[in-house]
Amino acid sequence: DTGTGITPAPRVEPIYGRTYLPKKFKMAVTVPGDNSVDLYINDVGAVVIMEPDGKTVKGFNIVVGGGMGRTHRKEETFARAADHLGFVKEADFFECLKAIIAVQRDHGNREVRSSARLKYLVHTLGVDGFRALVEKYLGQKMEPWVPLPEWKYLDWMGWHEQGDGKLMLGINVEQGRVADSPGLRVKSCLRALVDNYGVDLLLTPSQSIVLRNIQPAQKYDVEAVLREHGIKLIDEVDAITRKSIACPAFPLCGLAMTEAERVQPQINARLLAVLRMMGMGSDDFVTRTTGCPNGCARPYMAEIAFVGSGPNAYQLWLGGSPNQAERTAVATSIFKMKFEDLEATVEPIFAMWRSQRNSPTEALGDFCHRVGVPVVEEFMAAYEPGAWKGMAPAFPPPPAVETPTATVGVASDLLVKIEEEASARGLDAPSLLDMIVREALEG
Repeated sequence: DTGTGITPAPRVEPIYGRTYLPKKFKMAVTVPGDNSVDLYINDVGAVVIMEPDGKTVKGFNIVVGGGMGRTHRKEETFARAADHLGFVKEADFFECLKAIIAVQRDHGNREVRSSARLKYLVHTLGVDGFRALVEKYLGQKMEPWVPLPEWKYLDWMGWHEQGDGKLMLGINVEQGRVADSPGLRVKSCLRALVDNYGVDLLLTPSQSIVLRNIQPAQKYDVEAVLREHGIKLIDEVDAITRKSIACPAFPLCGLAMTEAERVQPQINARLLAVLRMMGMGSDDFVTRTTGCPNGCARPYMAEIAFVGSGPNAYQLWLGGSPNQAERTAVATSIFKMKFEDLEATVEPIFAMWRSQRNSPTEALGDFCHRVGVPVVEEFMAAYEPGAWKGMAPAFPPPPAVETPTATVGVASDLLVKIEEEASARGLDAPSLLDMIVREALEG
């Protein structure tokens, strides 16, 4: 400020005062059941609660004290899932948020940077003690948490109506890397879609992209552009890849100890190969990889995670919720799993899950959480490679459904015309045929 009046006096931010909060402060807002935002990793999270008419906002459920960052071998740092603080009416929502910020401002640790996040304050005080402080600043009691339906891990991939007559389309971007490479031109595709169809782009917490404001008449044209650039629709992406994310790590992050983004496709393929080998090809889970323990890709919420601990080495975490809700995963004693030992490490875990799950749908994270990581490690220690073959699955997989052939006969003269027209449009013949048939059947 040059003193010419651009910044009015007194030059004090009304909530922060003369200093910022002691550490970064993350927030997320969602609706009941939709945990696409990874609500429980945030310092503060809000869940919109509606009146019975479905049109009027009643208020908000509030969670506090989530956070991922930690340091290896320093147990005073830890990942933490947020606690349920309570409910506030709509009219009190912003005052409640300001009260939470004021509590962190006045009581957060300003002496030890590694202990400065809100999660440590909530952990130290307990959620009841923290709530008492919030209520003091708020000037009134908070109401009890409003019961919610079960959370679901949603990523909004694929086609959806967006509520105004237009469509939105979620496309999977592996590890969020928007770039052009041989056979996969994500950057050029997005440029073409924005320029030619006026779509808006929404970045998602799962490192993917939702294309918004697509006219229904443009649906198959948009799909054709995606195929032209090598981008798969979500039904062509395996579930392990779909549910995986990784941090950039090498070569972009100075904190990285090992690879993450660049090896995540290999990890996904190798995990899927082990599942298929064991007759578990229809199973999937949330998996995440980071190059260090700081938690940027939220590994501590995953069902199985690999956290960088040294060159080509990872700490193994197990037991996060498949819906990313209300708990973190647990660190195993495997601190330096070598990258080349991935299959040998996960095979006994999958074998135990396969043979001891309590229902056909019990998720990997729920299974590990139910039996406990120490019990899983005991099983791993006694396991011999290939022993799964002698273990009967707790629930045999359903019989495979024969997949109908996709081959359709086309007259040679007609095929020539289709190929010419496809070439003129910059497509291949199967893509054009697919568009023609879909338009004929769906109008």
